[in-house]
Amino acid sequence: MTARPWGFVVQAARLLAVAFVGLLASSSPSAGLPSLEAFNRQVTADLARRSPAAVPVWIEANRARDRDQHETAARLYATVSTMAPGFSHALRRQAGEEQELGHRDRAVVLARRAVAGEASPENLSALATILARGRADADPPKGDLDEALRLAGRAAASASDDFYVQAGLCQVALQADDAVALKRGVDRLLVIAPGEDASHQFAALLAAIEGRFTAARAELLRARQLGMSAQRYQALSQAFDKAQPASARLLPILGWGAAAWLGALVLLFALGAALSRAALNEAASLPREASGRARGRGSLLRRAYAVVLWSSCLYYYVSLPIVSLVVLAAGGGIVYAMLAAGHIPVKLLLIVVVMTLTTLWSILKSVLVRAKDPDPGERLDLRTQPRLRALLGEVARRVGTRPVDNVYLTPGTDVAVMERGGLGRQLSGRAERCLILGVGVLDGFRLGALRAVLAHEYGHFSNRDTAGGGFALAVRRSLVTIAAGLATSGTAAWYNPAWLFLNGFYRVFLRISQGASRLQEVLADRWAAFSYGSRAFEEGLRHVIERSVRFGVRANATVHEMVALRQPVANLYVHEPAESATEEEIARKVREVLNRAPSVYDSHPSPVERTRWVRALGARGTAASADDSLDAWTLFADRKAIEERMTATVHAAVLTSA
Repeated sequence: MTARPWGFVVQAARLLAVAFVGLLASSSPSAGLPSLEAFNRQVTADLARRSPAAVPVWIEANRARDRDQHETAARLYATVSTMAPGFSHALRRQAGEEQELGHRDRAVVLARRAVAGEASPENLSALATILARGRADADPPKGDLDEALRLAGRAAASASDDFYVQAGLCQVALQADDAVALKRGVDRLLVIAPGEDASHQFAALLAAIEGRFTAARAELLRARQLGMSAQRYQALSQAFDKAQPASARLLPILGWGAAAWLGALVLLFALGAALSRAALNEAASLPREASGRARGRGSLLRRAYAVVLWSSCLYYYVSLPIVSLVVLAAGGGIVYAMLAAGHIPVKLLLIVVVMTLTTLWSILKSVLVRAKDPDPGERLDLRTQPRLRALLGEVARRVGTRPVDNVYLTPGTDVAVMERGGLGRQLSGRAERCLILGVGVLDGFRLGALRAVLAHEYGHFSNRDTAGGGFALAVRRSLVTIAAGLATSGTAAWYNPAWLFLNGFYRVFLRISQGASRLQEVLADRWAAFSYGSRAFEEGLRHVIERSVRFGVRANATVHEMVALRQPVANLYVHEPAESATEEEIARKVREVLNRAPSVYDSHPSPVERTRWVRALGARGTAASADDSLDAWTLFADRKAIEERMTATVHAAVLTSA
């Protein structure tokens, strides 16, 4: 017999179980609860055989007991005992009434006399419950509790189907803090009287004492449904709340919170997948007007993508403190476990501490450290390039938007647009419009095809694709910062909660953001086709792809040669490296890129899809210009100087990385 650690529950159990005492000490059916009236008739008939004159007194005593007139009932039961000596039922009920009056010693004496006269299960159970119940100002002596347990166990063993006897065992077990005896009684009660609220009350108390508070509340609710009073239900519920450890109370909340958190991530993924399919269907359909503006379903898709993308960004920033707490809790829990075990592996301790601190710093740095906004390339003075400036203005007017403010040259084959400035400037249309133009793409780029490609880029401006993208860009930058921090510190592993979150969220975010990007590209392609014709844009798209492959092969070979020979080249764009891929190999790579299968993580539709959809438009565009067949380099004043400056940029990058 050991004291249970859940004091609030035990105390509540003792106080509430007192309500059973009067019932348990007074009468007990031998065949279960439903036969109580039959038992009383049987007892009354037994009394009539002993002393017919005592029957009216017995009936009046029972009525007084039912009306809680304990003093009158006790006096009348004493009269019955005098009129019918040896009638132990009167002694037992008198003992119960004396107990209710607070006369414990008198009640014990009467209950012992009843057992001496007849050691029936009900008399043994009544004596046990009275012994186990202390006075108002003191707990019962340990000897009384030990005796009560023996008597209650004896009664329960001889009347295994008697509800009140088994309930008496539970009552005594609660008073004596004996979980084993309580479980034995509860198991029997749930078998013989599963429809009684008392059975489930005792079951709830047992579950709470064992620390199974979820089961305890379920049993308590079942007892309430079966007729348990609201007052007792409320009292036990409060006792369970006090007894349950704070950590255990938080577990369901944390569990539901974690489920909601993960569920939101799954929902975002599902929405991204659904929008991706819808965007694919929209891309394959013919537009309602000869422009790249989103109309009807396309407009709804754009708005839906915007909502989902912004929601995913918000989810990310809400998740960062959650992930930080999880990392801190995991690291702290491992350290606490080491201390509790009494053995601290120093190496493991250092690993845990370093991983925790490094992860937290990486997360904090990704939020607090502001990214620089360097120029995306070498800024070209458009005043010195009048033909280029004129062409940029012409294409802008054709698409119906304002031209770029600045052109930035890069060594590669980039052709892209962006807006620079804060979110407010972007949303208000006051941001700097930039065209990023790779020098490596210009060779052989006919002006007719270039116009179509530029119309595609201006289509992004017209559709406001570049406005408001700072939020998504900030999330992507934050993800990269955390990942880089974890990778550098060697903590980018499956056992790091932050790394697991990054992997999962990145895939969801990439699918959503890239899906939105693919829809934007489709609409921009339409601007290009309807402005300058489907054929012109198809030619321009193919040229950009082919030049990207060819220039990439040549540039890589040239850089390797420069590093090996430790000798720079004057002009990367005209230099022929000694070792490079053959024309056949380059052509094969071009075909692979042009015909590659699409992926849900692509930022652009595959070239095959884009070509098919643009051809389906059958757009004629504007009338051909006289200079459409000229090379793009004719727009620039000094090709050689530009190529040499870009070559110098490549040299600087190689030296920096060496």
